Amino acid sequence: MKTRWLPSLFAMAILVCSVGWSERALRADPAPAPVPRLKVSEDRRFLTMADGKPFFWLGDTAWWLRLIPPENVARYMAHRARQRFNVLQVHCGYAVVDYGDHRPFLDNDTDKPEEAFWRTMDALVAQALDNRLHIALTPLWGDEYGKAFGKDAAKAARFGRWIGKRYASRPHILWIVSGEYDSINGYRPVTAEQKTLFTALAEGLRQEHHGAQLMTLHPGSARTSSKDFHEVPWLDFNMLQSGHMNDCSAYGKPENYEMVTSDWSLEPVKPVLDGEPIYEDTPDGIFARGNINGPRADAAAVRRKAYWAVFAGACGHTYGHNDVYGFYVPAHPGEAENFAWGKGSGRRGHWKDALDAPGAIQMQYVRALMESRPIPGRIPDPTLVIGDPLKGLNHIAATRASDGSYAMIYLPFGKPVHIRTDKISERAIRCWWFDPRTGNARPAGEHAAQAEVEFQPPSAEDWVLVLDDAAKNYPPPGRP
Repeated sequence: MKTRWLPSLFAMAILVCSVGWSERALRADPAPAPVPRLKVSEDRRFLTMADGKPFFWLGDTAWWLRLIPPENVARYMAHRARQRFNVLQVHCGYAVVDYGDHRPFLDNDTDKPEEAFWRTMDALVAQALDNRLHIALTPLWGDEYGKAFGKDAAKAARFGRWIGKRYASRPHILWIVSGEYDSINGYRPVTAEQKTLFTALAEGLRQEHHGAQLMTLHPGSARTSSKDFHEVPWLDFNMLQSGHMNDCSAYGKPENYEMVTSDWSLEPVKPVLDGEPIYEDTPDGIFARGNINGPRADAAAVRRKAYWAVFAGACGHTYGHNDVYGFYVPAHPGEAENFAWGKGSGRRGHWKDALDAPGAIQMQYVRALMESRPIPGRIPDPTLVIGDPLKGLNHIAATRASDGSYAMIYLPFGKPVHIRTDKISERAIRCWWFDPRTGNARPAGEHAAQAEVEFQPPSAEDWVLVLDDAAKNYPPPGRP
């Protein structure tokens, strides 16, 4: 028996080991490059990597990522990484569950964290690192602060230190100290006492990471964090939520470019971005109208929000899809979720299918365009456009290099536009039409620098006009 079985067992062991190693060889890429820590740029306008290289924030709202099992987390993250997203916004939560039905705290007491839940969060953080994604952790939503801490700022600080210590060593972690922080007061102005809770948790986080992880806050709709927290030292950059409206002006609300412009002018100078515009396939004005039977945001709507914000001076942009943020799975095909405040927004498709929504694919072209020209020194400049830059859906946004080496003008509809090209160069201007639907650029000729040049877009859709100082010899827009 021994003579027959031992060689067989030995051969089987070799086979098992070799299969294991071969699977790992097929599965494992070379050790991934480390994900750099982020910091605020020297001019305080943008974000950079630790070595000073520009970082364009391209975020996705993956708020409820904890609800899906590890294999689906891996699928989601790999997909978004291929689409060139580089930040995920993720909500931890208070009285919530993960995919295994674990809750964050025993007895809903933040002094008693439930380890099984936080191991789920650990796995999400690790998976993001494997995919070279930054993850913006949001410990609690604003209305959860009151439930978790009451008026006890010391308890908020303890939880901040606890969760801060858990992730302090992670270079790819950022902090959104609260989601919709004004929901702590029913979306009315927060009180001084309520502000102490957010500050206590933030300072608890900072005590553990010592300033090595950037922090911001996420406000409610049509608001910006600068309203209540701009001058606090722990707020590294401002975040706004332009809200779930195709045209904010139609609801009497400021549009994202207006809020970005306002924050750009504040002292002290801080970066700003729109952390939640309308999600793709969200019914227009869902939280104002309270029904799902209206027009929905299409790819053109999410493109407008992105280019408007970035050209107004934002350091990046966050995208969202109505079926992805909560990882929705319909009970049956075609079912649309009814509106319920805080619970429903008319979601109607499987989140896996929504990963390839047109707007999601097209967001990478925003990043590619901005990275194809120098980011440091870029400024908003509406004076490039001669005449009224228009309001509402027709708004034309413009940005340029402060040294005049390039300019970009976003036209939401393909109508003629008159541009001051003499603000770009005193010599020849090389012109391009950049297609935000495909990421391709087509030459639009060269012009001598003039006080006024008329440009006619190639079609009635949205386009970006790119003007380069010909002496710079930049590559076509959207290419490195």
